[in-house]
Amino acid sequence: MKRKQLAPHIHANQPASERYMYVLLAMLPVLVSGVFYNGLRVLFLLAVSCTVFFFSDYFSARSMYPEQISHVDYSSLVSGAMLVLLVPASTSFWAIAIAALFGSLLVKQAFGGAGCNIFNPAFAARAFLQIAFPAQMVASEMPQRNFWSWTSLLTGHVSEDAVLAGGDVELLDVLSGSLPGMIGTTSLVLLLLCGLILAERKLFRFEAPLTYFAVIAVGYVPFFWANAGVTQFLLWMVQGGIPFVAVFALNDCTTTPLGPKARLVYGGVCGFLTLLLYRFAGSTVAMVYPVLIMNLLTPVFDYYFRPRAFSKSNWYREV
Repeated sequence: MKRKQLAPHIHANQPASERYMYVLLAMLPVLVSGVFYNGLRVLFLLAVSCTVFFFSDYFSARSMYPEQISHVDYSSLVSGAMLVLLVPASTSFWAIAIAALFGSLLVKQAFGGAGCNIFNPAFAARAFLQIAFPAQMVASEMPQRNFWSWTSLLTGHVSEDAVLAGGDVELLDVLSGSLPGMIGTTSLVLLLLCGLILAERKLFRFEAPLTYFAVIAVGYVPFFWANAGVTQFLLWMVQGGIPFVAVFALNDCTTTPLGPKARLVYGGVCGFLTLLLYRFAGSTVAMVYPVLIMNLLTPVFDYYFRPRAFSKSNWYREV
């Protein structure tokens, strides 16, 4: 008998744990890039985040849901790694640990564990960090500047000459990720590679990312007329985390709609909210909060975009 899968993977041909490991594999390029540009501190942040997420999920699920056969949940490793990719390298270890506990206990396990969470745990934890520790969420350090020293490794602080100074940004910097910003959001080429890995493993659904990019590309000029240009547009996207959202957040099988039509509308509305919040609130708010708002509306999209039942004019029960 085939073992029952987790809720988002009931009809999948491969085990849920295997699918989560493929998502971790897809994150590997940006994780390696983060270590290259920001030093070994990224590995320490990754170890703290994944460890806290994993054991918090394991013990809370074991105590709250004893009827479950297995409590080992590799989705916690995905959430822990994604959280690290969404923060600056200077984030403190204890802030990451608190955010991981928040994402695990209050966002995921409180609603029933993997497959039952309303919000993406990593993005919800990132929103918590933005509210609780806003000073630590400012990425002002240039890559490859004294990040390999012991002081930087243990405290996250760098010397004064490593702080971002004004200047022109080259297209190669945008493509490679040699920019100040969140650990895993600044390299356009590597994020495209992550998407290709997910697509090769049939874990990438194109509807939401395509409409998300289309709305943002069309709306960029009227919203940001003063900075119109190819390099400026690409720089604006990577520093705002837009490719990261498209590759990972809009392909979360738990918090995105089930139907293709619903995902098309889902991505378009998310893109519009991103433009609106970026224009009036800032890049971090525009990266995180549209995803959480759309996660909350996913049941609405699933309800109104369900396929019509055979021989029925609508989905409402006939009286």
